[in-house]
Order: sequence, then structure tokens, then C-alpha cells
Amino acid sequence: MSEYQYHEWQTVDRVLTADEQAAVNALSSHIDVSPSRAVVTYHWSSFKHDPKQVLLKYFDGYFYLANWGSLRLMFRFPKGLLDGADIEPYCIADPITFETVGRYQVLDLDFNPEDGEGWMEAEAGLAQFIQLRADLLAGDYRLLYLAWLKAATLYGTFDELHDYDNEPEHPANDREPPVPPGLKKLTPALRNFVQVFELDPFLVAAAAEASPEPAQPLPLDQRQLIGRLPPAERDDYLVRLAEGDPSAGLALRKRLAAFVPQHQRKATRPRTIQQLVERAKALKQADQIRQAKAKHKQHIAEMQALAAREAQTWQQAEDLLANGRKIASVYDEATELLAKLQQLSVFQNRPADFQARLRRLAQKYASRPALIERWRRRGWV
Repeated sequence: MSEYQYHEWQTVDRVLTADEQAAVNALSSHIDVSPSRAVVTYHWSSFKHDPKQVLLKYFDGYFYLANWGSLRLMFRFPKGLLDGADIEPYCIADPITFETVGRYQVLDLDFNPEDGEGWMEAEAGLAQFIQLRADLLAGDYRLLYLAWLKAATLYGTFDELHDYDNEPEHPANDREPPVPPGLKKLTPALRNFVQVFELDPFLVAAAAEASPEPAQPLPLDQRQLIGRLPPAERDDYLVRLAEGDPSAGLALRKRLAAFVPQHQRKATRPRTIQQLVERAKALKQADQIRQAKAKHKQHIAEMQALAAREAQTWQQAEDLLANGRKIASVYDEATELLAKLQQLSVFQNRPADFQARLRRLAQKYASRPALIERWRRRGWV
């Protein structure tokens, strides 16, 4: 399998000027540039520039995928719109970093499998994740928690038979960051993140058990809240809006939100990584039992339905062999009917009856080696 690398950048708050498009276009002979997007794909080479610097200079979002398993998602934010103290609990070096660079803040989710293992066939693009940037700016930290969950279990889980209670420094005893509300019902963008970044769905379900329901937004009188701003601060926001500052509206909404009492949630004791992993395994086992029961129930219903038309099914199989063409598709169809009848004989505890009738058919059509070979592979003759 040949190597494949995919880089994509996208703007959100603005479009690139003609000069900027030309500058981005000059970064690679493999690049495709539009006023709001740039894409580079490689099969035998690599991008020669730092993707983060390209993001900082021109774009608001970046996504990278390599078919050996590496995945990276970055967002650029105007400085001051996110509180680093809120983000820091979710950061795990090196996979998750949040830093201020000049006039911007950058969230970097960078996941690489050990030793380049984990070849993947997934196809994805930045459009599947770009909404997560706006969600973060709105205070929705579910992406951060899911990224932490991915990073915390990036290199596998832990030995179930080992007792880590006396090893407080072991990663198994690391505790989770604040669990954001809404993990029980993910947005399409978050579901894409879980799928493409290959999070264990049972681990996500285990984490979601401690996630509260989102609080209902309070009705706000924006005019009244704006009236509480000092005149000089109001004028500053108006000037920024008039000058087309794309971050002004977001900054104003965040400033006004500071006047609104925040909903206080009941504090819960953070779970350890090992507790989350063990709970995920329990959920997976319960799901396997449920699926097995459902499959067994479906099998019973199918056998009961087949029992009501057993004679017709035997006749259908025999008619195919007697009157059908001597070709592979006819032999396959007849053999599948007989396979269902064998299942029915086991279900009814009458396997000998099936074998006796099958032997008679084998004797009758012994001159058809292709048909008999199909039955031999199933152990019927």
C-alpha cells in the first residue's frame, strides 16, 4: 500500500486576498487553493512547510490525515476569546496543546500511532469538523474531553489483572478533566470526530454516564446587558464592528455573558482512566450479550417460519436440481436452501432426517461433481 497524506486548511471569519492566495499557492506544486480553502495531497513526498505556521498566517482551521494512522486537527482563534485556564485541564503533551502565538490562540490535537502502526482507509475532510471551532467559542468543551479521552488511551489500555492502587503515579490512576454536559447526545461534527479519530464508542458511552444534560439557555435582554458596559468599552466594540473585525462580535457576546449568572453544577469525583476503561469493557460485554440474545431470538423466529414451509422448501430445492440448468448459480441457490433446512433440522433436533434425505439427493446427482463438491465442503457427503 502506498503512502497517502492529506492536508487541508480553511478560513471561517474571512476570505483570502488575491496576494494571499498566490502566496499559499506557492507553498507546494501539489496544492489546490480557493479564497477560503487550500488542500494538499501527497503519495510519495511530504509538505515542506510547518502546517501550524500556515494556519497562523492565513487560516482558521487545519486537518491532516495520513493513511499510516496519523491524524491532526488545529483551530486558530483570535487572542482572548478562549480562557487558557479552562482549556489546560484537557491538555496532554504532546497530543493536545493550547498556546498563544502573537495575536492568536491555537488548539492543536495531534495524534500519531506508535512506530507508524495502524494503517487506515478512512477518508475525511475539514468540513466534517469545522463547526467544532464555533462550538468551542460558544463554551462547548465536548471536543476537548473527547480529545483527552483519545490521548489518555492512545497507546492502549492497562493490564486488567494488575493492581494499580499502590502506584499513584501510574497513568492508569490519572483522573479525568471536567466532564462537559451533552456527551450523551453528540452533534454530527462530534460523531465524525469519534469515528474518524477512532475513539472506542463504549469508552465514550462510559464517559457520558457522568455528563449532565445541557442547561437550557436563559432569555437575555441584550440591550440591557450592553447598557451595563462603560461608554468607552461600548465605543471600542462599535469601532471594531464598523472596521470589519471578525472577532468583535464573538468578543462582545463573551463580554456580555460575564454579566449573566452561570449555572452551578454539582461537583462529582473525577474518575480514573482505569475506571473508565473498565466501565467501557463492561458496557461492551453487556452489548455483546444483548446482541447475542437478539440474534438468538431472530434465529428462533426464522426457524419457526421455515418450519411452516419446510415441505415447500425441500420441493423448491429438488425442483432446482431436477429442472434447473447445470450451472454454478443454480447449484449455489439449491445448496443455500438445503443449508437452511439443515439449520432447521438442528433446531428441531432431527439432524438424522436431513442427512438421510441429503444422501438420497447425493446419490441421485452423483454425476454432477461441481454440485457434490459444494456439499462435500459443507461436510454433508
